[in-house]
Amino acid sequence: MAADAREVAMDAKMMVATDHGDCQRLRELVTKEEATTMVVVMSRKEAPAKKPTPASMDPLLAEAACRGDWEEINFLLDREDLQEGHSTRPADATDVEQGISSAVPLLKGVTVEGDTALHLVAANGEDSNFVRCAGDTPLHCAARAGKPQMVSHLIVLATGDNIIEDLVRRENNSKETILHVAVRNGAHQLVMDLLATDPKLVCFPQEDTSPLYLAILLKHNTIAQTLYEKSENNVLSYSGPKGQNALHAAVMRGPDITRKLLEWNKNKDLTTETDRDANGSTPLHFAAGLPWAGNRGSPCIQVFDATTSVLYLLDNDGLSPIHVAAAAKEASANLFFNSSHCQGRTFLHVAVEKKNLRVVRYACRDRSLAWILNMQDNQGNTALHLAVKDESLDIFRLLFGNRQVNLNLTNEDGQTPLDIARYNVRPSFYDVTADPEVWVQRALELAGATRGASRQDHFYAKYEDRHGVKRNYKEKELEMLKDSTQSQSIGPVLIATVTFGAMFALPGGYRADTSKNGGTPTLAGSFAFHAFMIANTLAFICSTIATLASMYAGSARLNVVRRKDHFGHSIGFMHNSIMALAVAFAVGVYTVLSPVARKTAIAICVMSPLVVLYNFKDFCLNWALFARPLFVRKGAIWTLSLYTSIVLVNMVSVSWLILVLAWAAYGRDHPVSKAVSPAQAPAMFA
Repeated sequence: MAADAREVAMDAKMMVATDHGDCQRLRELVTKEEATTMVVVMSRKEAPAKKPTPASMDPLLAEAACRGDWEEINFLLDREDLQEGHSTRPADATDVEQGISSAVPLLKGVTVEGDTALHLVAANGEDSNFVRCAGDTPLHCAARAGKPQMVSHLIVLATGDNIIEDLVRRENNSKETILHVAVRNGAHQLVMDLLATDPKLVCFPQEDTSPLYLAILLKHNTIAQTLYEKSENNVLSYSGPKGQNALHAAVMRGPDITRKLLEWNKNKDLTTETDRDANGSTPLHFAAGLPWAGNRGSPCIQVFDATTSVLYLLDNDGLSPIHVAAAAKEASANLFFNSSHCQGRTFLHVAVEKKNLRVVRYACRDRSLAWILNMQDNQGNTALHLAVKDESLDIFRLLFGNRQVNLNLTNEDGQTPLDIARYNVRPSFYDVTADPEVWVQRALELAGATRGASRQDHFYAKYEDRHGVKRNYKEKELEMLKDSTQSQSIGPVLIATVTFGAMFALPGGYRADTSKNGGTPTLAGSFAFHAFMIANTLAFICSTIATLASMYAGSARLNVVRRKDHFGHSIGFMHNSIMALAVAFAVGVYTVLSPVARKTAIAICVMSPLVVLYNFKDFCLNWALFARPLFVRKGAIWTLSLYTSIVLVNMVSVSWLILVLAWAAYGRDHPVSKAVSPAQAPAMFA
């Protein structure tokens, strides 16, 4: 028996039926009486049939529908009925099994856009022929095509069938009724006709975009007024997309429509509703960021006056409308900012972080806001702490120039603004004349600001950790030194080249070799010529030294300390070479032009120092801008003495100009041609 079983198992076969032929074969095998054959029939669930694609519309029917040709449409439909009545074509077996008829009625066909013949009739005309062709054509299509008579005809047909409300309230794929289409097209008369038919139509849909929201968004204020007045008991939907309401749109469209909407909404619930897409913002969040939001009668003030408590509502980021107004650079602060602060951060904190100069200036000038200037957030930072951290000189000067701002308050880390300023200054490679962090520290020190109560060794340990002094700052320093020397050496090289060439191409040229003192400069002996020679020589010397210093600063053979020292020298000599070159240019031009065009020569001499002024632009500008804040902090006498000393020190630093003028005067009084004759020269050197 075991052997027989094995034999049967070996003879067993498997067959899977996948189509009609396989089913017939399996049926034949089952009917056979073969004891040694096992037939296994496996079935599988067939994939769902694809939804049949709608047939294309007959072109003749499409043309007739667009022309509103009722006779042509009747002819085509009658011909179709005649063909169906006399059709003798046998039904295909496959069609019968699938339950699909091969004959597609004309009215089943659609255009590429999916429109039926009825849509085409409604969209292309509204005279008697089109009305006769339409029957119960879709309202949306007729309204979108701007055919009010067709819409009225369809409504009359629906009224006769008692389906008027169902028809006009029906929504399309965009969840819009025919009223939305009329509002979007600005069809005021059609809006009035629809509301006369169904005054409750303005309440649909109850969610998403309402007709009122759409009218306000599109600035159809007259239609918006009609929607409110013609609605039943003035009840209508204020909803908008993504959780917004009509007030969100109104504040963006101006004060007039905002005022009307607040009057219509008696319970004022629109002011406190938040949307979903803008982080839970109320209408006041939207209005607070608009230009001139704080002006009297603006949408911002209107919403605030309607519900003052909305000022304290926070969005999903924890920001109130005050913070939005302070963060928006176009917004204008006003009295409604006087309210209070949220979560420890006042609007002034946000304005400083967002660098809104207008709001900070307003807070510093308004005496009623003096209490907010020294408010501390949850980390103990005042607005001045944040201004110092951000290194914004304009905002820092506004706060620094207000005597009511305390310079010595400490935050949770025990840091005063001066401590933060010291943290910001890099260990090396900073410009003492231009870097904001340097000027912030300098101003605080001049005003007498104090440091926090902490050990200095701890301070320097944190300072080194912040700048990575013990980790990778040396590599950063070398990289900065390499980049700086490459660009730093270009200027001195150019100046050295120019001054070297000018020394052998003197203004005025040379005397002829046949004349007395042949080969000597023709303008020798004049004051301007000698000044040119000395200034040009100093420019050449300083630029050459600056070039050498840049070369040493970029040399890998020297250690970092010596390289930084050379780099500092190159900057100093480069500045001096620029000033000397400007002087040489001015006096050289004056030497040539003054005999024939004295006024022009003077004008050129006056304009030439602009190069020097630009070279020290940041230094001069910052001292000028800090003059008023220092005057407020320290008084007139102290400020005047400080600036006098600065001017005197800088004059001493350019005292070499005095040497240029002195030697020029000496050379003019003792010209070589007069002091020494050719015959006397050998005796002088003997």
